[in-house]
Amino acid sequence: MLPQRLKKTITDNPKKLANLIDLANLPSPVREFVGQSQISRLGCFFRVWSYIKENNLQARIKMEFNNIHGKPDANKNL
Repeated sequence: MLPQRLKKTITDNPKKLANLIDLANLPSPVREFVGQSQISRLGCFFRVWSYIKENNLQARIKMEFNNIHGKPDANKNL
């Protein structure tokens, strides 16, 4: 079941939703990473995000971002 706000967004912007789920040709580096020559943008996003989560890269990216921008590092022990 979709929340009412999401239903309204989908019905008001069907073209934007279609852009997310239509197949797209992938450039060579992405094609090698995903293992397919065509995939939806949403599917590609999910593949990349799952790779980040499986390899625990999210914490490292956050730490590097904080170090670059001089913010205190709350995840120093990761």
